[in-house]
Amino acid sequence: MKGRFMTRVLLALILVVGVANAQDKSPSTPASDSTSQQNKVPGREYLGPAADTIRPYRPASRDPFKRIPKQKIRAVRAAAAARLVGFPTLEARRAEFKQKVDQARATDRPEPNPVSQYLVTELDVNGVFKDDQGYGAFLRSQPTGTMFFVRNGTRVYNGEVVRITGEDGGGARVMFREVSYTEVNGKQVPQERIVPKQPTGSAAK
Repeated sequence: MKGRFMTRVLLALILVVGVANAQDKSPSTPASDSTSQQNKVPGREYLGPAADTIRPYRPASRDPFKRIPKQKIRAVRAAAAARLVGFPTLEARRAEFKQKVDQARATDRPEPNPVSQYLVTELDVNGVFKDDQGYGAFLRSQPTGTMFFVRNGTRVYNGEVVRITGEDGGGARVMFREVSYTEVNGKQVPQERIVPKQPTGSAAK
């Protein structure tokens, strides 16, 4: 009896060990497989996740797959590298004007107009008038308060008077051509614009 009992115990142990080894060797099912199995409908082929579970791609700033034209990149770089060039101080411009006057006198040429020392932004229009020669204007220098008489074509330091109109021409005003310079890659590039100015005083006629 005792021998039979021991035999049964050994058989039971062998059976338990065999079942445990079989469970360890069986392949594990990944979570994704179990999820896909849950999404599968019996009798129908699985075609992927549902449409309401898919989120569209939304870039944070710009589309990283969109190429920027090279011309636009060059324009942005050129604008970043551009630098507005300033003009000399009034003292430096007056010294330059004095040299021009001395040179004109030494060569018996007409002296330059004193208004040529000033920038367009430094000149105010005090009045506009008309005579046999056409329209003229009185300009006042902001830094010094000096008055100047000008006509079309009179040059200032960074431009010239291009047109003077009276009240019969739609309103008294003086049109200036103003020139500024921008430094790009070590070169000065001129830029022009038209600046209209109306009389600020009561002498307009």
